[in-house]
Amino acid sequence: MSKVKINEERMFGVIKTLVALLIALGITFVVLCLTAEDPLSSFIIMLTGPLTKLRYFSNVLETMTPLVFTALACAVLFRAGIFNLGVEGIFFICGLVTTYVATKISIDNNILHPFVAIALSGIMGGLLMLIPGWLKAKFDTNIVVSTLMLNSIYLGIGLYILKERLIASDISTTASELFMESSKLPYLFSGTRLTVGFFLALVAAVLVYIMMNKTRLGYKIRISGQNAEFAKYSGIAAFSLILLIHFISGFLAGIGSSVELLSFYDRFTWTKISTHGSTGMLIAMMGNNRVVPVMIAAFGISYLKIGAEIMSRSTVVPVEITSIVEATLVLLISSQYFLRHIREKRLLKEGIANG
Repeated sequence: MSKVKINEERMFGVIKTLVALLIALGITFVVLCLTAEDPLSSFIIMLTGPLTKLRYFSNVLETMTPLVFTALACAVLFRAGIFNLGVEGIFFICGLVTTYVATKISIDNNILHPFVAIALSGIMGGLLMLIPGWLKAKFDTNIVVSTLMLNSIYLGIGLYILKERLIASDISTTASELFMESSKLPYLFSGTRLTVGFFLALVAAVLVYIMMNKTRLGYKIRISGQNAEFAKYSGIAAFSLILLIHFISGFLAGIGSSVELLSFYDRFTWTKISTHGSTGMLIAMMGNNRVVPVMIAAFGISYLKIGAEIMSRSTVVPVEITSIVEATLVLLISSQYFLRHIREKRLLKEGIANG
């Protein structure tokens, strides 16, 4: 009976996410009706465009690659009941670690050089994420507030390092020197920009799946997320668990930052925090913080982004149309979490009253 209930709950979660996606697409079509000359044609181009050429479909997988890392980083935290918003700041500052290795450290090996950059970036991400984790575990600080503040701090520190230590002398814009060729990730297929980074994203997803579903650590994370008090009385060391979860999350975010830079950039050009962290949070919530649904959601969001870009090149509709889809999904999925939280509190009160 319990297995049936679990399967029913998961199926209901999938149905809720699909309904949210359909509502978001419906709102997008309504907006197209108000802005486009031929809304139906524009809508069809957005939905089918990525399938018309191999290059377009590879663009979907390219866009998906960093989002997988940020979504997994968020999913690990959310599954433990920790609503941490620090992935964006980690993503930015770890990009500078990668930049330093790719521009200042000469390693004449096309495998070792990117490996060092990615590994150091991941370690730095894990260490930096320990800061809000320690504050939460030690003082029970509001982790939303602390991570939002740290994002701003990381941006300020990062821009200072970029301008004072890594700034390029060959161009006038705020950017680093060119990455060494030996630091770039190799392409998987000719005619595309899809690199080994996509393979690394798949490996990361498999490892996170094994960790969450086949190990004792994953069991502790799931129990802590479902009922922190029960986990405490079961003998699970909350302090060390919170720190470990944060390190794993930061490590994934740091790797994702490095993979994106070494796959799609020739130099570090970021002057503000990317939206990968917020999109990763959306994807994690869409996938209910489970690896396989998260991968599907990452593909879906990336597909819509590329579809919107193709549509904007073929029509007068701006590419920002995908923002409507994402914003609607955020509202719908966030409301689901909010309502579920209210329902759980009500059930708990009823249980105490009846007991």
